[in-house]
Amino acid sequence: MQISEIFDSIDGEGIRAGQLCTFIRVFGCNLRCSYCDSMYAVDAGYSDTPPSEMDVSDILAHVNRSYKRVTLTGGEPLLFPESVRLVNRLCDLGYEVNIETNGSCDIAGFRSLIKNRQNLFFTIDFKLPSSGEMYAMRLSNYDNLEPHDVLKFVIGSEEDASVAASFAKSIAEKYGDNAPYIFAGVVFGKYELKDVIDEFMADPALKDVRFQIQMHKVIWDPDARGV
Repeated sequence: MQISEIFDSIDGEGIRAGQLCTFIRVFGCNLRCSYCDSMYAVDAGYSDTPPSEMDVSDILAHVNRSYKRVTLTGGEPLLFPESVRLVNRLCDLGYEVNIETNGSCDIAGFRSLIKNRQNLFFTIDFKLPSSGEMYAMRLSNYDNLEPHDVLKFVIGSEEDASVAASFAKSIAEKYGDNAPYIFAGVVFGKYELKDVIDEFMADPALKDVRFQIQMHKVIWDPDARGV
């Protein structure tokens, strides 16, 4: 696999925010979001160091055994067939695996290839208009979410906030008590979270949405790598 970086840090957002884990960042993505903060894992022209070619054994040797938590991110992990073998090995070894995926790749097909579902969950984006990639969303993904999965919105404009509120409501109503976790945040430094909260507070159907900041960008320099 082409690996951009492996490092230990805290999960900066989502259901494990603040918990220690190992990040495995693959190199390569099929989208080009306007606000991407990891272009070095998308296009080699944005990085001073090339990605490393690593097999599953090499990757596992860099995973912190004491944390037992892994976030597989990118880039886009679901583009690479080797991710199936890596996730299966991590699950077999007892790691809780969070796969961060951009919403354009089939999560149901990937999940069907994983033997151990109980310690795997997806954090799946729904790209909004300001990303420039909303057209690429695979809508069937949002019909195949499980209660332990996370649906994430990154909001960068008033239009984004309106679209996110509408889509989050449709998910909450479709799934009822079996809805995935729904998180809403903003493009760092580009939009105010209070404006998102105001938009969502107007509808009781959105009462269980969780609002988040990117903790790692508050603790460290927003442009720092390896955190």
